[in-house]
Amino acid sequence: MIAWLEESSPNAALLGGKGLNLGRLAQQGLPVPPAFVVTTEAYEAAVFRDDDILGLLRELDTAAEENIPALAHALRESIRRLALPPSLEEGIRSAYLRLSPHREPVAVRSSATAEDTASASFAGQQDTYLGVLGGDEVAQRIRDCWASAYTDRAVVYRRRHGFDHGSIAVAVVVQRLVDAEKAGVMFTVNPVTQARSQVCIEACWGLGEALVSGTVNPDHFVVDKRSGEIAEHYILPKREMIVRVAGTVQVSSVPVALERVHQPVLDAGEIQRLTDMANRVEAYFGSPQDIEWAIQGGSVYLLQSRPVTTLKS
Repeated sequence: MIAWLEESSPNAALLGGKGLNLGRLAQQGLPVPPAFVVTTEAYEAAVFRDDDILGLLRELDTAAEENIPALAHALRESIRRLALPPSLEEGIRSAYLRLSPHREPVAVRSSATAEDTASASFAGQQDTYLGVLGGDEVAQRIRDCWASAYTDRAVVYRRRHGFDHGSIAVAVVVQRLVDAEKAGVMFTVNPVTQARSQVCIEACWGLGEALVSGTVNPDHFVVDKRSGEIAEHYILPKREMIVRVAGTVQVSSVPVALERVHQPVLDAGEIQRLTDMANRVEAYFGSPQDIEWAIQGGSVYLLQSRPVTTLKS
């Protein structure tokens, strides 16, 4: 029920979309922060043994749309209160201590089986928790990730895309937290023009959640894949950033120092390194990718890669 990214066989049914893609990148020697996955077997052992939860899932599949919020809320609360099987709880604690022997904070990210596939992207449908510390808190955040598969938004999304709620299983990635000084996303295709010869990079100060959540307008770079030439760039004022509060596990939005508000987040060397990495990731997967990245201490880390599903055929 616990799998390590660099050691596990590629199995989407076990690791979920996010875990599968990160494991593949790690096994290619790409810079993925160390992580373990609480697999879908753990989810099924905990969630599918509860009769009340199974009953709510059956109701949800046939419920009228106006009844979805109440059923989804009841389902989330039942999952959050679940008692974990003792062997699973012990496995989570042991894995956390192996990942963080000095009790470093981790990120806990959901990885559903239908997530980050070529046919559908569930980006943003399930939750991520940053700065999680200690075995008890990790175990609770794993439950919270399981529960977040049944937000009103996720339930409606699955219904519209023809996914059966009872067929969804949720793995959870527990990953060493990168205290990013710079972070962002990049697309190995231009999402506006559909040009596959370009990489589009968006960057902000601090943790990438500021960009993902839409709380900051990022810098934007369009780069030619072959030459590395920057075809377009927009440097926007970035007045807020999300950081981990020093000496704590809390993350907070803070003002950007005045001299950095209008300063480019990335220098030319970092743009080239990100472009090179984007090319490697796309070549490995064989299709355009949407990649989350972070930079700490001059090192680039890959936090996620998923297929771009919005391209015209």
